[in-house]
Amino acid sequence: MKSSGLTEKRMANKKFKATERTIFIAYYRLSDLRTAKTIAKKAHISRSTLYRHHPAPRFISNDYEQYLLRIYRRKLKRLLSNNKTELRTVFFRTLLFIHNNKVTFTALFRDGHKDVIEKMLLKIKERILSEWNLATDTNKLYGIYQNEVLSIIEIWSKTNFSIEGIDQALNDIMYLTKTSPRRLAGILK
Repeated sequence: MKSSGLTEKRMANKKFKATERTIFIAYYRLSDLRTAKTIAKKAHISRSTLYRHHPAPRFISNDYEQYLLRIYRRKLKRLLSNNKTELRTVFFRTLLFIHNNKVTFTALFRDGHKDVIEKMLLKIKERILSEWNLATDTNKLYGIYQNEVLSIIEIWSKTNFSIEGIDQALNDIMYLTKTSPRRLAGILK
């Protein structure tokens, strides 16, 4: 797959970002027949401009997912470099990242890219497992936990990732994080 033209450097350019915004809006307002011609027409740009931003219309969702994951990975690396950072802070920053990019996450969810959250959770899996401090194989337990966290975020998504919902989502996630090893101990046997 050809890589996206979406990079932090290019998105820092005001003209590129403005054009990208029109492409994004056009793409997600079109519920069907997302061709280069229809997207370019709706965005009021040429097809060659569209192709300078994305290799093909079918890659737009994936391009945004990859762009968000790169930014998240960079922010998370900085956050986790301090070993004293509490897991609650990591989750709060994760939820805040989702909220700050809620338009894109909402569009990705609508387009069937809910696995972007799963990919984000995999980046902090090691930190979560160290919190649990279990000697047994935790992959099955983590899979159930991950699905529970995804459910909480999906419920929050129904409020368009509102700022008011962050506290509830964070508290629910932290409750699951603290109680999962005890609650789900039976499956580890």
